[in-house]
Amino acid sequence: MKIKFNDIKVNSEFKHLLPPLGEEQKVELEKDIIKNGCLNPLMVWQNILIDGHHRYEICTRNNIPFDLTEMEFKDKLEAMEWAWSNQKNRRNLNKYELAEIALKFKPVIEAKAKENLSLVGGDKKSENAKSPLMNPPKVIEKPINTRKELSQISGVSEDTIYKVEVIKEQGTEEIKKQAAAGELTINNAYVLTRSATEAKKKNEELENEYQEEAEREKIELEEKQKQEELQQSLPGNAVVLEKFRKPKETHIFGIDDFNNLTEKQSKDCLDHTKKYQNTISKVAELHIDNESLMAWNCVLENQTEVSLELSTIQVAIQNLIAIQNYFKGVEKNEQI
Repeated sequence: MKIKFNDIKVNSEFKHLLPPLGEEQKVELEKDIIKNGCLNPLMVWQNILIDGHHRYEICTRNNIPFDLTEMEFKDKLEAMEWAWSNQKNRRNLNKYELAEIALKFKPVIEAKAKENLSLVGGDKKSENAKSPLMNPPKVIEKPINTRKELSQISGVSEDTIYKVEVIKEQGTEEIKKQAAAGELTINNAYVLTRSATEAKKKNEELENEYQEEAEREKIELEEKQKQEELQQSLPGNAVVLEKFRKPKETHIFGIDDFNNLTEKQSKDCLDHTKKYQNTISKVAELHIDNESLMAWNCVLENQTEVSLELSTIQVAIQNLIAIQNYFKGVEKNEQI
């Protein structure tokens, strides 16, 4: 039965399989079709338009007749592969764009792989599965390797497919835009994406640690205040039994009593303090004029090194903020 124009279905998976034409290209195509008519037939499979979406939109909007050719495919994956192979030579696509298009095949390939897996050995839950004669297993030539399939479809390596997928899922819009335009190599875009993701994860971990520590300090302060209030409410001759006292905590270097330090504990604390003081003093003495910052920038050879430097700086800032917040609550008695 010949398909009718009104029965044509537009499926987003086929329509958006390739990047759309630029505005200038669409204008030129419309001018040509209005002048010469739609010379090439539109391709359909099971009433689904699989090739010729721009021509279909132009023809229907301008009431221009067009021809249809019905195609036969065993499944959606085969239809998508045909549409892709029929179109790819018309476009000048870089490796990022090729991998990006191939990833649109991933849900279809994974669904087929899952279906193949369920067919191996038949339905194991049925009683008939116990008898190979009653329920013979369907033969599957080989399991589907999704990334390998995507590599073959796109003509780029499996490693490229993996990196582009990471960039698409985790990269910023700017990184994706530059990679698609060829302004960033796929490898550099991948490194920047991973660095930014790891830095974000580290910052979140630091923020969580800080919030947890602040909450612990708040609880300890409230408990201490309650204990002091209770102590003040007791008669002067009352004795609080040791078993009811809060157990002492062991802190850095095994110290549980900062009022009675051993000689070694005192030395460890002093060394640790000097380490903090020296580090923070060096940061405070850094030259931050434009000439100094430009000189620093000169030794960073590529954008990847700049990104890694930014990540390190962000971690340092978080540590300094945590130290600053601690010392904001410290009060020392003035000694004359």
